[in-house]
Amino acid sequence: MVRDAHYRAKLVHRARGIADLDRHVGGVDAEIAARLAQRDVVRVLELGCGYGTALLELRARYGQRVELYGLNREHDDGNTEILLRNARERRIFGDAPVDAADLPTIAYGDASQGLPFADDFFDLVVSQVAWLYFGRKIAVIRDVIRVLRDDGVAKIDADEVRPGLPPEYARLVEIWQDGALVAFGDYLSRHTMALARAPDGHYLRFGKVPSFGDDLVEVHELDLSTLHAHWDGVKCVYRLRSQPSAPPAATDRET
Repeated sequence: MVRDAHYRAKLVHRARGIADLDRHVGGVDAEIAARLAQRDVVRVLELGCGYGTALLELRARYGQRVELYGLNREHDDGNTEILLRNARERRIFGDAPVDAADLPTIAYGDASQGLPFADDFFDLVVSQVAWLYFGRKIAVIRDVIRVLRDDGVAKIDADEVRPGLPPEYARLVEIWQDGALVAFGDYLSRHTMALARAPDGHYLRFGKVPSFGDDLVEVHELDLSTLHAHWDGVKCVYRLRSQPSAPPAATDRET
């Protein structure tokens, strides 16, 4: 059982709902509605769902037409007991009784070590608070791509440069090619992906791009909180693989 003081202390960060999600990635309702026009049920995954407010609000709005899943790293980040309490305290379902059947399916684990879901499973993957803390950020994107359906879309709150940190650490994804820095947004554009603008900052929007990240080598990962107690986030450094050199031209003696 989660202590009340702990529950209350984390509420502001772990209980963000649809309004917060729309500020960070925008247009979640539109994405779901477009897919419901084509199929009976839409599958939605929220990475770092916390106390599940956004998912619970989607259940209240769409009923069983949305099949809802969440991923938290630890049980205390948000489990069945916490989600039920959150739904009841916020009266997300009004005066109707709330039970486990109303809840999303919650899985637990480190997203950087792989998502515990099947290939080609989700119509929509969203996240509004977790990107900052992911290790192996490129690997997380690659696994989100794996679990997306062919026409699925991911919308992940992921500003390229984090304000408030020294420039050496403000880039949470750093890519190098032949000694030159490649901006994350430029790298994304090479793979028909983009950092799109949301009402509050930017978010990473992409679909099924299986080749993404094939040309990157993981170099280093740094938890910024180990440098300063007031710094958050995991910085991930990569380099682009060297392209194989062209074979030397044949000489007259070799022909």
